[in-house]
Amino acid sequence: MQIHQNLYWEHLGLAGALAVSIFVLLGLILRLQDTPPPRMHIWAMIAFFAVNICDGLNAFAYSDTFNGPPALHRWNDVIIPGFMVALYFYVRALTSAAPRLVRSDLIHVLPFLAGFLCLAPTLVLPGDVRLSLAGGVITDGHRAAIDIGETVFWIVWVLTLVVYGAISVRRLILHKRNIRDVFSDLEGKTLHWLDGLVAAILIIALIVIADEVGQLLGRRPLRDGVWSMVFDVVMPMSFGIFALRANPPLPGWTEAVLADEPDARQPSVQDDPPSRYARSGLTKADIDRYAARLEARMADGRLWRDHGLNLRGLASEISIPPIHLSEVLNTRVGMSFYDYVNQCRIRDACDLLINSNDTIIEISETVGFNAKSTFNTSFRKVTDQTPSQWRAMHKP
Repeated sequence: MQIHQNLYWEHLGLAGALAVSIFVLLGLILRLQDTPPPRMHIWAMIAFFAVNICDGLNAFAYSDTFNGPPALHRWNDVIIPGFMVALYFYVRALTSAAPRLVRSDLIHVLPFLAGFLCLAPTLVLPGDVRLSLAGGVITDGHRAAIDIGETVFWIVWVLTLVVYGAISVRRLILHKRNIRDVFSDLEGKTLHWLDGLVAAILIIALIVIADEVGQLLGRRPLRDGVWSMVFDVVMPMSFGIFALRANPPLPGWTEAVLADEPDARQPSVQDDPPSRYARSGLTKADIDRYAARLEARMADGRLWRDHGLNLRGLASEISIPPIHLSEVLNTRVGMSFYDYVNQCRIRDACDLLINSNDTIIEISETVGFNAKSTFNTSFRKVTDQTPSQWRAMHKP
């Protein structure tokens, strides 16, 4: 009775996961028509859910209830690395100003090739032998090759998780540095939800691996009964919501300013600044002149009060390219665009706290902040006090 219940929940979960994955896949295909290039983030999720659908169909086809075509048995395992490869390209698309495929991306074929080579001793067998539906003469050497290949396959899968998880996390860390160089308001651009998504996929993948290995060792499945259904349905449903709604936060004009690959990232203020702008052509006199122009224009126009001020907008105000303004801020001023603009906002707020009776919320909006929490955090970072404490201490 318990076995039948477990099969019921397992099949129900697989059916639900397939339905959700197909729905999301169709939605992503429709988004392709309405989304201008680049569309790498959509294609990456199409690949992710295509692999998920193939995995679900494979689980159905070769379960205790159904009999799938013997010739296709185990071939689905070769595309399993597609989960992590697709996730990497999704992260890369959302953290790049102009994501595109390059020749070096051929290296991402290696996980699939490694999986195929590991499973080759099994895949060369006739399909009915792989399904154990018919007897077959397998030599001891071939049997040993199959066992070794299966073990190495799981090792390769774990390494794929670690490598692609690490480079995805690294790109997200770089992204959080990059957006501070071009935006004065980070709301909706930090991709904190993507941090959680990557972590969830890694944890889920590790649970699946532990479960599969445990079953090979004769242990009870971790995903059993109703938990199997919840696990199978919640994962594609939660991922699908983000996949259908996400849009890259970096506009195309930031490509000339920001680092793209973590290995070639732009140095921070603490790194050697000249290496970042080696080809800019600016002299020290140019940088000093631009810095003076920046300070004068900011003071005259109170440009920081623009809630949506970004690097390109400020560069346009002082008539220089964004990359040159970035160089001035990082080498002459010594801070990122975000920190520079918010420091100006805090100085303005300090003056208003003393010389006006406006509320703290009104002041935060006046000087350019979109949220009181961001204002309070930035104010405390600059002054070591809250706005209320500052006003109480300095207002006559």
